[in-house]
Amino acid sequence: MARNVIDKLLGRNPALPAEVSQAQAGLAELGRAQPALADLAGQLGDFLPALYGEPVAAAAPSLPREKAAEKLNAGVPLLRGEALDIDWPALTRRLQGMIGTLKQRRADAAGSLARALGSKQLDVAAFTEAVLAGRPQAVHERADALGLDAPLTASVLSLALYPVFGSLRAELQPVLTAGPWEQGYCPVCGSFPKLGEFRGLEQIRFLRCSLCAAEWQFPRLRCPGCGNQDHRKLGYLHVVGEEGKCRAATCDNCRQYVKMVSTLTALGPVALLVSDVATVHLDLLAAEKGFGPLE
Repeated sequence: MARNVIDKLLGRNPALPAEVSQAQAGLAELGRAQPALADLAGQLGDFLPALYGEPVAAAAPSLPREKAAEKLNAGVPLLRGEALDIDWPALTRRLQGMIGTLKQRRADAAGSLARALGSKQLDVAAFTEAVLAGRPQAVHERADALGLDAPLTASVLSLALYPVFGSLRAELQPVLTAGPWEQGYCPVCGSFPKLGEFRGLEQIRFLRCSLCAAEWQFPRLRCPGCGNQDHRKLGYLHVVGEEGKCRAATCDNCRQYVKMVSTLTALGPVALLVSDVATVHLDLLAAEKGFGPLE
C-alpha cells in the first residue's frame, strides 16, 4: 500500500502483482495462438492494469460465526442483506480507466458508457446492491433503458468489482466453514459461477464464483442451476481431443451449462479470468446447442 502511495505522488503507475503480469503474457500468447480470441484476450489484458493498479478500499461486514452459520444453513449468501463499506469514488475512477482503454476497441460503446457514468445515470452502488440481492438482471435492464450495450456494460461493471469482492471474500474466509453450502450460487455474494474446476488427481468438482472467485465443492452429478440429479439429463459438451482439459457441463432439464476445466490445484483469481477467455469456444458450442449460462 505504501509503495502505491509513493508511486502515485511521483506520478508513476504502481507495480502490478506478479500474477497480473503473468496473465497479461498468457493473454498475449492466447491471442497469437488463437486469432479468433485476440480481441477478447487483448481487451482483458488492457483492463488488468486498471483492475489491479490503484486499490479500491473495501471492508467486509462483521459477521459472528453464529450468524454466518445461520445464513449458510438457510442457503443465504453471507453478504446478502449486509451493508458494504466500499470506496465508491475509487471504484468510479477504476471504471473510468477501464472505459478509457475500451475506447481503443469499442469507441462507440465506450463513449456512451463514459457519459452514463459521468452523469451518474449508471449507479455502481445500486448495481452492486442489486447483485447482492440476487437481481443481476437489473444492470441489463438499466443499460437497456439508457441505450447502452447491456452485455458489455454488465461485463465491465462486474470486472471492476471483481478485485473488490475478492478482498471481501478473503476477509470472510474464516466464517465460510461455519455451515454447509449445497447451493449452485456463491456462498459469499450469491453470484453464479462462470467456471468450475475438476481438481486434483481425484477430479473433485469445485465451482468458482464469477464475481468474487470464491470456491465451493459441488457434486459432479448435480446441476447447479436447477438441482437436477438425473444422470440421463446431465451431460457434457467438448471439442474433440479436449475432453480431458475442458468441457461444458449441461443440463437438459433447465437448458443451462457451466464450463469446467481440469486443474491440479485451485486457479488464482486472475488466472480464473484468463481461463474464462480461453474457453470461450465452449460458450459458443453451448449456445449452438441451445444452452444458456447459469442465471
